[in-house]
Formats: sequence, C-alpha cells, structure tokens
Amino acid sequence: MDRDPRLFRLTRTDGDILFLSYVRPLDNFDWTYRCRISGNRIIWASEPGRWREDPNDDEVSFEIVGGKQIRIISNRLNGPPIKALFDLDKIQ
Repeated sequence: MDRDPRLFRLTRTDGDILFLSYVRPLDNFDWTYRCRISGNRIIWASEPGRWREDPNDDEVSFEIVGGKQIRIISNRLNGPPIKALFDLDKIQ
C-alpha cells in the first residue's frame, strides 16, 4: 500500500489474517488493512475491501536479508519494481 512498514501497528489477528492500522500523519486518519502471507508473498486488502491477488494487481513480496533486515519488493504492472530495505529490529 506504499506505506513505510514502520508506521503500521498490528491490531489483531484472525487465523492467518493480520489486521494492521496506519495513522496518516497529514490528518491523523486511521486506516485499517488486512494482510496474509503466502510463501514470500504479501497479499493485502483494505478493510473493508477486496484482496489484492488478481493478476492485474501489483504483487508485493519480501525476503529476509542476513537475518537482520527485510527487503520488500513491489512488482508493479506499470513500471519497474520498487525495493525497500528495513531493519527488522525497527519494525514492531
């Protein structure tokens, strides 16, 4: 969802579904998303909203780097992939 993962907080779980919240700094609006992990793929949905797993949706995946970092890769349909690296100890 093009947000820095350090800004999200886990609010609850339901089986393999994680509910995440993000407060937009501009206006303090609280957004809620759902996600689930399938292998190294992250599948997102707005709350409420559809799961972003259609072939026409961007695909988001991750990889652990050196046991201390996570690289998030967003493969976009209309452009090059976007990669971002984060320290695991800074993500709660």
